Amino acid sequence: EDVMFDEDANDDDGLKVCYAIPANGLTAEERSLHCPSCKSTTAVVADGGSMRKKKEGLVIKYMCMAEDKVFDRMESSGNDCQSSDDKKQKSSGDDTETERDIDQQFLQMATSICGAQHWATHFLNLSLIEESLASFHSTLMSVGQDPKKDAEMMEELFVEIAEAADGIERAYTFASSLELNLDPAHWLFDYTVGLARALVGIGDVKSQKYGAEWISKVENYSKHFENEGMRKVVD
Repeated sequence: EDVMFDEDANDDDGLKVCYAIPANGLTAEERSLHCPSCKSTTAVVADGGSMRKKKEGLVIKYMCMAEDKVFDRMESSGNDCQSSDDKKQKSSGDDTETERDIDQQFLQMATSICGAQHWATHFLNLSLIEESLASFHSTLMSVGQDPKKDAEMMEELFVEIAEAADGIERAYTFASSLELNLDPAHWLFDYTVGLARALVGIGDVKSQKYGAEWISKVENYSKHFENEGMRKVVD
């Protein structure tokens, strides 16, 4: 029986997601998966084998295809960021929204095929969070002109900030799970500070306290690796 559940939630039935470790290889046939929990190894069987083996082989192939699509998408997005200023000025808000919708579709694909704790899912998620953080600050700068419109904007902002915070928290969990003996702040410093600054910019005490909680995650890293200007921001 096929079972679907939210792997990030606590499961009452005792189900637990354990990610298999892929072997190095450019093709699906070279990418066997070893599960550190059950100690079994899954690989693509070229001759077919049992129905179970065929399904396992298809899973690996689909995962490889999803990884390739995510990599190509992020590479193309990176190249777009290096385009000229004239090209950036010509791009409209509709174009930006379209690109974000496409990224959301890629994120849904990566989550459903590769899983919520896969590198492809996390890099796509952080890419979307980076865009959100930039929009937070522009939204806060525009508040103060129309009380009714401001209320609607702030309501949407609170929802988006909650989603960004959840995504960054997942990224911290993912980074810690890699067991690299490296502070996750090396990877997530800019996202954390960006979120904290947005929270402080809201102005109420509760948001400022929540922002301080996020800053506490990167204080130690900042003292050792950031320049004086950034250390002042964190302090």
